[in-house]
Amino acid sequence: MSLKSFDDFCAKIVNNDPIEQPKAIFDELQKLVRAQITARALWAYIIASGINLLIMECGPQWCESWFLSTVIFGAAAYLYWVCANARRGTLFGINGTMTVTSQLGFLFGDSVMIPVVIMLDKDNGDFAEHFFIRNNIVSEYFAMTLSCTLFLISGVVMAVSVSEYKKREKERAEENDDK
Repeated sequence: MSLKSFDDFCAKIVNNDPIEQPKAIFDELQKLVRAQITARALWAYIIASGINLLIMECGPQWCESWFLSTVIFGAAAYLYWVCANARRGTLFGINGTMTVTSQLGFLFGDSVMIPVVIMLDKDNGDFAEHFFIRNNIVSEYFAMTLSCTLFLISGVVMAVSVSEYKKREKERAEENDDK
């Protein structure tokens, strides 16, 4: 709690104004849970990327692109972050779903357009033959498709969470109107 919000809180106590304590506590708890989930997702990404780079450097290279192999782990960590926050109820702030809704447009647009643009490139004559495997390693086409699919799944989870959140808020508003 910042000093300004603490001063406002004290002023409300002195003036006997109603205190909206559950929202403030929920907001602080929400920030704490979200920070823990973010830390877990980042650690998982760092460890997976480190192991991946070690394998790609010292062992057999399993993917054509070093960059796309780390993007796959980033997409998986982001999917974990979205699912964990949606499950714990910390995906949205007290103020609503505006920021998540704007992220949905980018997730859906990028997840669909990037593979289409790359795969429709006229110089990719070997695309159909080597979509999954090329030179006995995972092709960059498949790696890109996999990472974009993970981002698309994250977007779907966010869209479902937004619709459920708005449905709950509508039910709460109707319940409050009945009282």
